[in-house]
Amino acid sequence: MNYRELVSRGDLHYEHTVKRSEGGLPIGNGKMGSLLWTSPSAVKLQVNRVDVYANDRSTNSFNQRHLDYGYACGFVDIDFVDYGEDVFQDGTVRQHLSLYDATASIHGNGVALEAIAYDHSDVYAFKVEDGRKSPQGINIRLKMLRQAEVATKSHTAVSKLIMHKDVMILKQEFREGSYYCSSAVAVGISGCDGIIRMNDELGGRAPVTDFRVSKVLGQPNETEMRLCIKPGTGSFEIYIASSATFDETVDVTALAVNQLEAARKAGYERLLMEHKLWWNEFWQKSFIRLSSNDGSAELVEKHYTYYVYLMASNSRGGKFAPNFGGMLLSPRGDSRHWGAMQWWSNLRLYYNAVLATGHYELMQPYFDMYSGMYDSCAKAAEQQWGSKGIYIPETVWFNGVDELPEDIASEMRELYLLHKPWEERSERFKKYAHKKHPHESRWNWKGHESWVDGDLVYSDKSWGPYGSTTHMFWNIAGIAYHYWNYYEFTKDRAWLEDRAYPMIKGAAEFLRNYPHLRKEDDGKYHMLGTISGEKYIGGKDTIQVMSSLHGIMPVLLKAAHILGVDQDMWPVWDEFYRNLAPLPRSDHPEAVFRTKDDEEPVWVGAIGRVLDDRREIANDPMRDFILCSLETASENPDLFQTGKSTLAFQQNMLGGDWSKAVSEMSSVAVMLAGMGVAEGFKQAVVAQLECVNADREYCYYADTGKIKYYDNRLTVREGVNAISAQRLGNVAYALQVALCQSGPGTPGKEPVINVFPTVPDGWDVEFSLWSHGGFKVTSEIRKGVIVSLSIKSTLGGICRLRNPWGERQVSVVQGDREVKSLSGSLFEFATGAGDSFVFAVTE
Repeated sequence: MNYRELVSRGDLHYEHTVKRSEGGLPIGNGKMGSLLWTSPSAVKLQVNRVDVYANDRSTNSFNQRHLDYGYACGFVDIDFVDYGEDVFQDGTVRQHLSLYDATASIHGNGVALEAIAYDHSDVYAFKVEDGRKSPQGINIRLKMLRQAEVATKSHTAVSKLIMHKDVMILKQEFREGSYYCSSAVAVGISGCDGIIRMNDELGGRAPVTDFRVSKVLGQPNETEMRLCIKPGTGSFEIYIASSATFDETVDVTALAVNQLEAARKAGYERLLMEHKLWWNEFWQKSFIRLSSNDGSAELVEKHYTYYVYLMASNSRGGKFAPNFGGMLLSPRGDSRHWGAMQWWSNLRLYYNAVLATGHYELMQPYFDMYSGMYDSCAKAAEQQWGSKGIYIPETVWFNGVDELPEDIASEMRELYLLHKPWEERSERFKKYAHKKHPHESRWNWKGHESWVDGDLVYSDKSWGPYGSTTHMFWNIAGIAYHYWNYYEFTKDRAWLEDRAYPMIKGAAEFLRNYPHLRKEDDGKYHMLGTISGEKYIGGKDTIQVMSSLHGIMPVLLKAAHILGVDQDMWPVWDEFYRNLAPLPRSDHPEAVFRTKDDEEPVWVGAIGRVLDDRREIANDPMRDFILCSLETASENPDLFQTGKSTLAFQQNMLGGDWSKAVSEMSSVAVMLAGMGVAEGFKQAVVAQLECVNADREYCYYADTGKIKYYDNRLTVREGVNAISAQRLGNVAYALQVALCQSGPGTPGKEPVINVFPTVPDGWDVEFSLWSHGGFKVTSEIRKGVIVSLSIKSTLGGICRLRNPWGERQVSVVQGDREVKSLSGSLFEFATGAGDSFVFAVTE
């Protein structure tokens, strides 16, 4: 495989300036990232970090939607023009993002620039060439995100510009109560002469060589510092380093300066060599190559490759996952639509497709963040719900959930569990809740907000204590299931014991002990009063909660047996699992949606009355917890039949056109891939990538009009500064499932590899992907015929493979000798770590 040629098919190429900053070229090292964008005279970036938050779970200062902020550290502009002709003009400018080398290059009229986000420290490195006949001074501007001192109730944000020797530094500090977070951006040059300019309190300016100690500059209203480069032809280098800390005793500016100096000492060419080496090796872990006469396969392939690049650029090495809206790429400051909290229903779309790439390291920030909030979530389960285990809100701060005063916690339980009428809230509770953020799931019953005579006034959402996410619990099991899947791919027992099992048990025990879960006269355990997908408000046996229970309980039992722990609970958990109420179907007399007597039953959203009066079918079991896929047909035929019937019903509603069902967050393509619906899968992924439903779903109304997606294939459907790759994550996951399924037929069972289960007609495919059990599967199909298949066992163990040639006899070659001949629909064979097997049909 020529990896450079393959990966480069996903590159970005522009011959124009971007019309909005959101269309820039993305670069990042997983902890620090930015878009690079051009104006006619300058290249611009915003330094973003995954560990910069203006506030945390304890805040009482941000009780309005969208106004909390985080992630950004400062703006940097590289301005090539003072007085003269613009250097970046449509038709002559050339901009290129190389995915294989992770380098961004921009060429204009007489000037050129290459940039990397260095992979071994938090440094952007730039090489600049000025070949103009009459070169001008180049100004590097370091700019604050806001005024130097900003107070929001009890919260303060203070920014300072500092000159340290020949380095410009921007430091910002956030404080509220005991909370502290600070960041620093340091900018320096090499290979040219420059002067740092800014009016200080004496009105002077200073050559960089005159400073031997740090000096804070400027008046409170001064928000910018310039490093002015002496005019001249030739090349020079720019280094931009960043750092962040939650520890007030740490010198955050020294951290940034030390990284800058180390990079400057090494030089750009050394950094570039190391950077390219890392990325070139990165791409050899796995791949997907597609082709088709109509171009649809190539469209999907380049977006898949781009998704993998984005994940490596935005989720690696840090202790926190990037925000779903903006990632590390927000270009418009640190405020964004939907704020700085984590929204799991959105965030999961970035991580579902990671494991099959084999890049397990990209999952670590996600796991570190959720494990880091374990203790606070355990306290929240007890305080808020009177349950056990862990309660992770759907929308949650980066460090979890704040501990409540006991009187507030007691009243919250009474209200949220419907033991106390909503109208009887105490004034103490109202006053406490008024200070809290309405996006946080705990307080998400808050509705419309407005200012009346200087006071911020909220309505509620008319459902009492229910908001859009207050009683949403599927995310808790979904997070835990990601931990389990990581174990299934890696078979890392230490990981299972130390990291995964506490989360799995915590999620299961929260749901099992939820006060509104009860065993009814039918002998089944039912869950009352929850929310599914921000709808079916207050429903019984809502589809997401029941999918969560059916998904997490068998996993808990299997994990406990593997580890040999909690043996006294095995019979309790087993009895509970065996007697769970079934997933809600349309043949239940109280279903929110009823099919006719002569129609096959389908899944629905809930049983009984729901406060928002929803009456819809549901397809959640075909995308969540691997409850229903092609492999389910042999494990649970009745469940599989309901899945098929649900698909058929929905397809009929859509007039056979699955493109009508897609949206930014839609997992329809995943569901279709998992169930083997090849043509529907193709319709859905192409529609999702091309944003065919732009008129109702992908619009961004701004001064430039209606936008489906930007030059860089990203959208801002989520709102201002909330740039998003959600649809790319959905398509990547769906593509993997279409090419190589490796899960069990039902959770907790043994996984089975199924090669090319959902390949559209006319697609030629070659791939190498990772599967459950640590098996690396490499295969190719041309004109509908599988021409090669090999499996490498990296961990050893039993390999289970669904015969991709139906019932035909297959020979298996290990090394240079044929070891066996297999027949039937399912192959099971033992492997050792490092063994490789090649399969071929016996002629």
